[in-house]
Amino acid sequence: MGKKENDFRKRLLSTFKVEAQDHLKTITSGLVELEKTPPPEVQMEILETIYRGSHSLKGAARAVNMTDIETICQSIEGVFSLWKQKKISQSPELFDTLLHAIETIRAILSSLEGGQPALEKDRIPKLIQALS
Repeated sequence: MGKKENDFRKRLLSTFKVEAQDHLKTITSGLVELEKTPPPEVQMEILETIYRGSHSLKGAARAVNMTDIETICQSIEGVFSLWKQKKISQSPELFDTLLHAIETIRAILSSLEGGQPALEKDRIPKLIQALS
């Protein structure tokens, strides 16, 4: 890869990290609000917002070839979809698993910056299994 391509990739990843952090913040704050058990119509609004956030993050991850983040987001999106359809309901375990997924994505993003320990790859399949 030439210098121009390398510089472009670095700028693209930098932009992705900023966008990803925004989406993660939206999803996390939505989950915190849902834990407070707001009225059903408010829950549906929040679910729609965090579903869109996970969908957007999945697409952005795909665009920069961050397949681990894309895969985790796909699973999170599936949970939110089932939740919107009332096929699953909230529970402390569900919130813990979703927040663990968000923290895993944050760890992957931190490892991109260098100096951070690389994420253990075996954690991701276990997380995907827990989300399914």
